[in-house]
Amino acid sequence: MTNDIQNQNVFGEQLEGDVKFFQQEIARNIARYVNSIDIANGKHTNKKGVTPYEVIYQKGRFRVLHFQSDHPKRFKTPIVFVYALIGAYYILDLSEQKSFVRYLLEKGFDVYMVDWGRACKVEGKNTIGDYIEKYLHRGVEKACEISGSKQVNLFGYCLGAMMSLLYTAAHQDKVKNLTLLTPPIDFDDDGILTRLTESDYLDVDRIVEHYDYLIPAQFIQAGFDLKNALGNMMSNYSLWNILWNKKALESFFPMDHWVHDNVPMASAFWKEYITKFYVQNQLMSNSFHMNGKHLNIENVKCPVLTVAADRDDIVTPKCAEGSLKIVSSKDKTMMMKRGGHVGVLVGSMAKNEVWPDIFSWLSSRSTRITVKKGGVEQY
Repeated sequence: MTNDIQNQNVFGEQLEGDVKFFQQEIARNIARYVNSIDIANGKHTNKKGVTPYEVIYQKGRFRVLHFQSDHPKRFKTPIVFVYALIGAYYILDLSEQKSFVRYLLEKGFDVYMVDWGRACKVEGKNTIGDYIEKYLHRGVEKACEISGSKQVNLFGYCLGAMMSLLYTAAHQDKVKNLTLLTPPIDFDDDGILTRLTESDYLDVDRIVEHYDYLIPAQFIQAGFDLKNALGNMMSNYSLWNILWNKKALESFFPMDHWVHDNVPMASAFWKEYITKFYVQNQLMSNSFHMNGKHLNIENVKCPVLTVAADRDDIVTPKCAEGSLKIVSSKDKTMMMKRGGHVGVLVGSMAKNEVWPDIFSWLSSRSTRITVKKGGVEQY
């Protein structure tokens, strides 16, 4: 008799749990339907950044953005962000909750952004040296002109970090501090992209001949898709799981839009990058020539911060750490943070664990603005 009562109680609890589950699923499916209508009506269209800015320089599709803020400036030395040529800059200004740009503005920095734009056939023969001297250098000069500072805090992310390192080697006088977030430097590693670019797998000359001036965005995206095939398959499943949750959708769509917003790359640049760095590892041997002249990486003598992500399989920690082995700087810092290649900057832990540490490093090495009693600014 006692066992029968216990079995009835267990059955009753299971039935009650099942009823609650079905009630919850019905409510969520109604919410999914409502949110699907919002999506179809364009409510979650990509804003491509959330912080207002002024375009202070433009050459073709290349732009330099100056972000606007009502927060008082506390630092004389501006920050110039340099993102990769294969992606969109607004990963640094992704959403209201995940904008590293806005965070630094609120902390008192003057912030600028290099936007490489979408390469076209006219730019197809641009080399690494062209992008650094004809575009990036002018952007840095313009930021100095607007801010009134002789130097900048150059902040490169991914391929933009490699470009920032090369720029600093060529123009050390313009860079006060150099921050490299997941920089692809030492390709003597076991990263999956390093293996995919080996000559047995990738015929660079044949690809350039086939595509002529531009390497399509779809080709570049395919390389990342091969790396993360399972993740791409799970994307729609993940969307279904959160479709009922408006707050989760507000985080999902900006990232989803950015992931698929790849840009084409100049063929000459792509060939030089793959051949001289991935295959020949010229940065580590300090044998890279830019515009026909040897570019001595040891010219970099300013403070350097390298940030690596412990789960990054695009730029492995070993690949990133190479940046500190080849510069002459006495002030060198390596930060290892939790996350992947993108999550380290915009993941759930970034705002509390990554952003403050980067700010602390930068602020302690940047010229501050002080105010005298008479209201006259002293730098």
